[in-house]
Amino acid sequence: MNRTKIEWTDYSWNPITGCTRNCDYCYAHKMAIRLKGRGGYPLDDPFYPTFHENRLNEPQSVKRNSMIFTCSMGDIFDPFIKDIWREKVYDVIKGSPGHTFQILTKQRVIEPGNGGFNDNIWLGVSIDGSSSYWKKPLESLKSSTAKVKFISFEPLIGENITLNFNGIDWIIIGAQTGNGSKPPDMKVVMKIIKKARKENVPVFIKPNIRKYFDNGFGLEYKDLEEFPIME
Repeated sequence: MNRTKIEWTDYSWNPITGCTRNCDYCYAHKMAIRLKGRGGYPLDDPFYPTFHENRLNEPQSVKRNSMIFTCSMGDIFDPFIKDIWREKVYDVIKGSPGHTFQILTKQRVIEPGNGGFNDNIWLGVSIDGSSSYWKKPLESLKSSTAKVKFISFEPLIGENITLNFNGIDWIIIGAQTGNGSKPPDMKVVMKIIKKARKENVPVFIKPNIRKYFDNGFGLEYKDLEEFPIME
Protein backbone atom coordinates (compact mmCIF):
# COMPACT_ATOMS: atom_id res chain seq x y z
CA MET A 1 0.00 0.00 0.00
CA ASN A 2 1.35 3.39 -0.96
CA ARG A 3 0.91 7.03 -0.12
CA THR A 4 -0.73 8.72 -3.08
CA LYS A 5 -0.67 12.16 -4.67
CA ILE A 6 -4.40 11.93 -5.43
CA GLU A 7 -5.81 14.96 -3.62
CA TRP A 8 -9.01 13.41 -2.26
CA THR A 9 -7.43 10.38 -0.60
CA ASP A 10 -4.40 9.36 1.47
CA TYR A 11 -3.38 5.88 0.32
CA SER A 12 -3.94 3.52 -2.59
CA TRP A 13 -4.53 -0.17 -1.85
CA ASN A 14 -4.68 -2.79 -4.58
CA PRO A 15 -5.60 -6.28 -3.38
CA ILE A 16 -7.33 -6.66 -6.76
CA THR A 17 -5.93 -5.26 -10.00
CA GLY A 18 -6.97 -5.29 -13.62
CA CYS A 19 -10.03 -4.65 -15.73
CA THR A 20 -11.36 -5.96 -19.02
CA ARG A 21 -12.90 -2.63 -20.01
CA ASN A 22 -10.71 -0.91 -22.61
CA CYS A 23 -10.25 2.82 -21.97
CA ASP A 24 -7.52 4.43 -24.08
CA TYR A 25 -6.69 6.99 -21.40
CA CYS A 26 -6.60 4.58 -18.43
CA TYR A 27 -3.55 5.35 -16.29
CA ALA A 28 -3.88 2.04 -14.43
CA HIS A 29 -3.69 0.08 -17.68
CA LYS A 30 -0.61 1.99 -18.80
CA MET A 31 1.08 1.49 -15.44
CA ALA A 32 0.30 -2.23 -15.42
CA ILE A 33 1.96 -2.58 -18.80
CA ARG A 34 5.07 -0.87 -17.45
CA LEU A 35 5.06 -3.25 -14.48
CA LYS A 36 4.33 -6.45 -16.40
CA GLY A 37 6.12 -9.44 -14.97
CA ARG A 38 6.79 -7.60 -11.70
CA GLY A 39 4.87 -6.94 -8.50
CA GLY A 40 2.24 -9.55 -9.25
CA TYR A 41 1.28 -8.17 -12.68
CA PRO A 42 1.15 -11.06 -15.20
CA LEU A 43 3.77 -10.94 -17.92
CA ASP A 44 1.51 -11.96 -20.78
CA ASP A 45 -1.54 -9.87 -19.85
CA PRO A 46 -0.61 -7.47 -17.02
CA PHE A 47 -4.05 -5.87 -16.73
CA TYR A 48 -5.97 -9.12 -16.51
CA PRO A 49 -8.08 -9.19 -13.30
CA THR A 50 -5.81 -10.58 -10.60
CA PHE A 51 -6.16 -11.19 -6.86
CA HIS A 52 -3.15 -10.28 -4.69
CA GLU A 53 -3.87 -12.07 -1.42
CA ASN A 54 -0.50 -10.99 -0.02
CA ARG A 55 -1.74 -7.38 -0.01
CA LEU A 56 -4.96 -8.03 1.91
CA ASN A 57 -3.78 -6.97 5.36
CA GLU A 58 -1.91 -3.83 4.30
CA PRO A 59 -4.50 -1.38 5.75
CA GLN A 60 -3.77 -2.77 9.20
CA SER A 61 -0.28 -1.29 9.00
CA VAL A 62 -1.72 2.24 8.83
CA LYS A 63 -2.34 3.35 12.40
CA ARG A 64 -3.82 6.77 11.70
CA ASN A 65 -7.42 6.88 10.41
CA SER A 66 -7.08 7.45 6.66
CA MET A 67 -8.85 7.64 3.32
CA ILE A 68 -7.86 4.60 1.24
CA PHE A 69 -8.52 4.45 -2.51
CA THR A 70 -9.30 0.77 -2.95
CA CYS A 71 -8.44 -1.02 -6.22
CA SER A 72 -7.15 2.11 -7.92
CA MET A 73 -5.34 -0.21 -10.35
CA GLY A 74 -8.43 -2.07 -11.45
CA ASP A 75 -12.19 -2.42 -11.14
CA ILE A 76 -13.51 -4.48 -8.25
CA PHE A 77 -16.79 -5.08 -10.13
CA ASP A 78 -15.25 -6.33 -13.36
CA PRO A 79 -17.12 -9.46 -14.58
CA PHE A 80 -13.91 -11.50 -14.28
CA ILE A 81 -13.44 -10.65 -10.60
CA LYS A 82 -14.48 -13.58 -8.40
CA ASP A 83 -17.03 -13.00 -5.64
CA ILE A 84 -14.73 -14.62 -3.09
CA TRP A 85 -12.01 -12.05 -3.87
CA ARG A 86 -14.41 -9.19 -3.20
CA GLU A 87 -15.67 -10.82 -0.02
CA LYS A 88 -12.13 -11.10 1.33
CA VAL A 89 -11.57 -7.42 0.60
CA TYR A 90 -14.83 -6.52 2.34
CA ASP A 91 -13.82 -8.56 5.39
CA VAL A 92 -10.66 -6.46 5.73
CA ILE A 93 -12.69 -3.26 5.33
CA LYS A 94 -15.14 -4.39 8.00
CA GLY A 95 -12.22 -5.12 10.31
CA SER A 96 -10.74 -1.63 9.77
CA PRO A 97 -13.56 0.69 10.94
CA GLY A 98 -11.24 3.66 11.49
CA HIS A 99 -10.38 3.90 7.79
CA THR A 100 -12.61 5.08 4.95
CA PHE A 101 -12.34 2.97 1.79
CA GLN A 102 -13.13 4.75 -1.48
CA ILE A 103 -14.05 2.53 -4.44
CA LEU A 104 -14.59 3.68 -8.03
CA THR A 105 -16.12 1.64 -10.83
CA LYS A 106 -17.28 1.82 -14.43
CA GLN A 107 -19.21 -1.43 -14.04
CA ARG A 108 -22.53 -2.37 -12.52
CA VAL A 109 -22.28 -2.47 -8.72
CA ILE A 110 -22.54 -5.93 -7.14
CA GLU A 111 -23.91 -5.97 -3.60
CA PRO A 112 -21.91 -7.91 -0.99
CA GLY A 113 -23.50 -11.17 0.04
CA ASN A 114 -23.18 -10.50 3.77
CA GLY A 115 -25.69 -7.74 4.47
CA GLY A 116 -24.65 -4.90 2.20
CA PHE A 117 -21.77 -2.47 2.09
CA ASN A 118 -20.04 -1.53 5.32
CA ASP A 119 -20.54 2.07 6.46
CA ASN A 120 -16.87 2.94 5.94
CA ILE A 121 -17.13 2.35 2.18
CA TRP A 122 -17.58 5.31 -0.16
CA LEU A 123 -18.75 3.95 -3.50
CA GLY A 124 -18.50 5.90 -6.76
CA VAL A 125 -19.06 5.65 -10.50
CA SER A 126 -16.58 7.17 -12.94
CA ILE A 127 -18.19 9.11 -15.81
CA ASP A 128 -15.99 10.53 -18.58
CA GLY A 129 -18.78 11.80 -20.83
CA SER A 130 -17.51 9.93 -23.90
CA SER A 131 -20.48 7.54 -24.13
CA SER A 132 -23.50 6.30 -22.20
CA TYR A 133 -21.72 3.31 -20.56
CA TRP A 134 -22.31 4.85 -17.14
CA LYS A 135 -26.10 4.59 -17.09
CA LYS A 136 -26.44 1.08 -15.65
CA PRO A 137 -23.49 1.49 -13.23
CA LEU A 138 -25.01 4.74 -11.93
CA GLU A 139 -28.43 3.16 -11.56
CA SER A 140 -26.92 0.29 -9.59
CA LEU A 141 -24.92 2.73 -7.44
CA LYS A 142 -28.00 4.72 -6.51
CA SER A 143 -29.89 1.57 -5.52
CA SER A 144 -26.96 0.14 -3.55
CA THR A 145 -26.61 0.03 0.24
CA ALA A 146 -23.46 2.21 0.21
CA LYS A 147 -23.68 4.97 2.82
CA VAL A 148 -21.76 7.49 0.68
CA LYS A 149 -22.32 7.50 -3.07
CA PHE A 150 -20.37 9.69 -5.46
CA ILE A 151 -19.62 10.47 -9.09
CA SER A 152 -16.12 11.11 -10.40
CA PHE A 153 -16.19 13.11 -13.63
CA GLU A 154 -12.57 12.36 -14.43
CA PRO A 155 -11.26 12.55 -16.97
CA LEU A 156 -14.13 14.72 -18.24
CA ILE A 157 -13.65 14.42 -22.01
CA GLY A 158 -17.19 14.50 -23.40
CA GLU A 159 -20.70 15.85 -23.02
CA ASN A 160 -22.62 12.62 -22.45
CA ILE A 161 -23.17 13.09 -18.74
CA THR A 162 -25.91 12.94 -16.17
CA LEU A 163 -27.14 15.94 -14.24
CA ASN A 164 -29.42 13.89 -12.02
CA PHE A 165 -27.70 13.96 -8.66
CA ASN A 166 -30.58 12.55 -6.66
CA GLY A 167 -29.08 10.18 -4.09
CA ILE A 168 -25.52 11.34 -4.79
CA ASP A 169 -23.42 12.62 -1.86
CA TRP A 170 -20.29 13.93 -3.59
CA ILE A 171 -18.98 15.09 -6.97
CA ILE A 172 -15.35 15.04 -8.17
CA ILE A 173 -14.37 16.85 -11.39
CA GLY A 174 -11.01 16.39 -13.09
CA ALA A 175 -9.31 16.77 -16.45
CA GLN A 176 -7.49 14.32 -18.68
CA THR A 177 -3.72 14.47 -18.26
CA GLY A 178 -0.67 13.18 -20.10
CA ASN A 179 0.41 13.27 -23.73
CA GLY A 180 -2.43 14.02 -26.14
CA SER A 181 -4.83 14.92 -23.34
CA LYS A 182 -8.14 16.47 -24.34
CA PRO A 183 -9.20 19.66 -22.51
CA PRO A 184 -12.63 19.59 -20.86
CA ASP A 185 -15.59 21.53 -22.18
CA MET A 186 -15.87 24.19 -19.50
CA LYS A 187 -19.53 24.76 -20.28
CA VAL A 188 -20.12 21.15 -19.22
CA VAL A 189 -17.97 21.68 -16.12
CA MET A 190 -20.02 24.69 -15.10
CA LYS A 191 -23.30 22.83 -15.67
CA ILE A 192 -22.11 20.12 -13.30
CA ILE A 193 -20.99 22.58 -10.65
CA LYS A 194 -24.14 24.71 -10.78
CA LYS A 195 -26.40 21.68 -10.64
CA ALA A 196 -24.46 20.31 -7.67
CA ARG A 197 -24.61 23.65 -5.86
CA LYS A 198 -28.35 23.85 -6.47
CA GLU A 199 -28.81 20.40 -4.95
CA ASN A 200 -26.31 20.98 -2.09
CA VAL A 201 -23.95 18.25 -3.27
CA PRO A 202 -20.32 18.87 -2.21
CA VAL A 203 -17.87 19.36 -5.10
CA PHE A 204 -14.15 18.59 -5.27
CA ILE A 205 -12.34 20.36 -8.13
CA LYS A 206 -9.07 18.56 -8.89
CA PRO A 207 -5.98 20.73 -9.41
CA ASN A 208 -5.51 19.26 -12.90
CA ILE A 209 -8.61 21.09 -14.12
CA ARG A 210 -8.13 24.45 -12.42
CA LYS A 211 -6.01 25.92 -15.22
CA TYR A 212 -9.05 25.80 -17.49
CA PHE A 213 -11.05 28.21 -15.34
CA ASP A 214 -10.89 31.85 -16.43
CA ASN A 215 -12.99 35.00 -16.16
CA GLY A 216 -15.66 33.43 -18.32
CA PHE A 217 -15.93 30.20 -16.38
CA GLY A 218 -16.45 30.47 -12.67
CA LEU A 219 -13.22 31.45 -10.98
CA GLU A 220 -15.19 31.42 -7.73
CA TYR A 221 -15.49 27.64 -8.00
CA LYS A 222 -12.07 26.52 -9.14
CA ASP A 223 -10.59 26.02 -5.65
CA LEU A 224 -13.46 23.96 -4.25
CA GLU A 225 -12.22 20.98 -2.24
CA GLU A 226 -15.37 19.86 -0.50
CA PHE A 227 -16.03 16.42 0.96
CA PRO A 228 -19.28 14.59 1.77
CA ILE A 229 -21.15 15.89 4.75
CA MET A 230 -21.09 13.10 7.30
CA GLU A 231 -23.83 12.86 9.93
